[in-house]
Amino acid sequence: MCAANVDSNRLRVLLVEDNPDDAFLLDRHLRRHGFELEMVRVETASKMLRQLHQPELPDVVLADYNLPSFSGPAALQLLRSTGFDIPFIMFSGAVSEETAVNSMRSGAHDYISKQNLARLIPAIERERNEVVTRRNRLAAERALKASEARFQSLVEALPLGLLISDASGKILYANKAVERLLNYTETDLLSGSLRLADISPSLSEHLESLIATEVDFEPFEISCKRSDGQAVDALIGMSFLDSAASDSDRQVAIFVADLSLQKKSEEVIRRTEKLAVAGRFAASISHEINNPLEAITNCLYLVSHSELSSEARHYLDLAQKELNRVSQITMQTLRFYRSSTRATYVDLHELIDAVLTLLDSRIRRLDIQVVRDLRSHPSLLAHDGELRQVLANLIGNAIDAVPRGGRIVIRSRPSQDWKQGRRGVVLTVADNGSGMDPAILLRVFEPFFSTKGITGTGLGLWISREIVSKHQGSIHVRSARSLPERCGGTVFRVFIPSHNEPAAISDTYRTQSNADMEDFRESSGVSYPEPRPALQ
Repeated sequence: MCAANVDSNRLRVLLVEDNPDDAFLLDRHLRRHGFELEMVRVETASKMLRQLHQPELPDVVLADYNLPSFSGPAALQLLRSTGFDIPFIMFSGAVSEETAVNSMRSGAHDYISKQNLARLIPAIERERNEVVTRRNRLAAERALKASEARFQSLVEALPLGLLISDASGKILYANKAVERLLNYTETDLLSGSLRLADISPSLSEHLESLIATEVDFEPFEISCKRSDGQAVDALIGMSFLDSAASDSDRQVAIFVADLSLQKKSEEVIRRTEKLAVAGRFAASISHEINNPLEAITNCLYLVSHSELSSEARHYLDLAQKELNRVSQITMQTLRFYRSSTRATYVDLHELIDAVLTLLDSRIRRLDIQVVRDLRSHPSLLAHDGELRQVLANLIGNAIDAVPRGGRIVIRSRPSQDWKQGRRGVVLTVADNGSGMDPAILLRVFEPFFSTKGITGTGLGLWISREIVSKHQGSIHVRSARSLPERCGGTVFRVFIPSHNEPAAISDTYRTQSNADMEDFRESSGVSYPEPRPALQ
């Protein structure tokens, strides 16, 4: 509905009147006072309602008190039922003062006697001005409510936590981010039983200092207490909402940023740096012991050409065998920590042997049976150091999962990604360990997710997925939790393309892939659910 333009002389009047002569006199009176008049006369409720549904609404409704089939009070109720804010003036002959008062109480804006038309023009102008004021005020209230709703939605959608408290530390408001971070419900936070000091004593201390000094703090770090008693690191910012208010009425906005992921990242970086230093140190030691190992080898060679008893020669052969093993471990350690700067053609089986050599002591200590089922495959163009890291992560996790005397099956096959028509190699690492629940299986490739407690960084499988993706391959996992009535275990399946010309998709490869799966199930002795892809 458009607001009336009080600066215009145009006046639209809806007249509820049964007397044409009175309507004529009213028309002439209004025109004499400079109005460009558009007046419609009605005598019934239906005709009045039809006029109120026209595109242009009247500026004012003038109604006679008594009509043969209608009345002024009935017209007033009809107008009010529509919800339109249109001035209504009862315009009638001589009636009692009580009737006029009742009309005003019923909602009429004024009561004008037909014998006193001098009051009509000021009343119309006054009501036109007031309706514009009312409509402007209503528009402002609606705009304010819409703005408040937008602000409320914005604050609730913020990933940054927001608390508002009074000067005593009582929490007056908390957005959804605070509820998620601290694991409290809205009722808990706003009931008055929970105060800033309950979340963190440091918050209460900083609030007191802010009120005493009236100087905003630089953001500071604190440890907040969740509803379950766990601590969460947070970055806090504090500021007054109403600096001009009295101390007792002041409110403080407290912004809360979760630092858990950042702290975890910093800890992982520190541990990764330690691992890198340990790796370089191990490589350095391996390099340094090569010379004495060579001297020992030469000495054993000389001793072997001298006259020895059968028992002494037996011990000599054992020493030579162990020395060869130490030399092999030293060599593989050097190769493992030597980073590759560019992709080269690598032998996957040699990488598997290198990783197994490094992990041999753990495997023998736990009496784990490692079954190698490696078949010929096309050469792979890859970063050997990165693939070696993937293999170390997968085989190392399998060793952690299996019990003493467990079994690990490592298998390689020529294969094809039949969706994209690329040939390559499929590497499978399976174990008959404890397996994983579906909830854990969904998160195994997430960074920082670990089931090994403080001994795990939660980055091994995430890094492995990134490396495989870098080589344009794919990694999948399937697992079943070990139960008393059945065996469990986990299978990781890695596909690395050979970077040869793409091959046409053939049913032969698809059939072979299914056959490979059945063969593997037979060789591992474990039945697994269907593979779950790595999260992308």
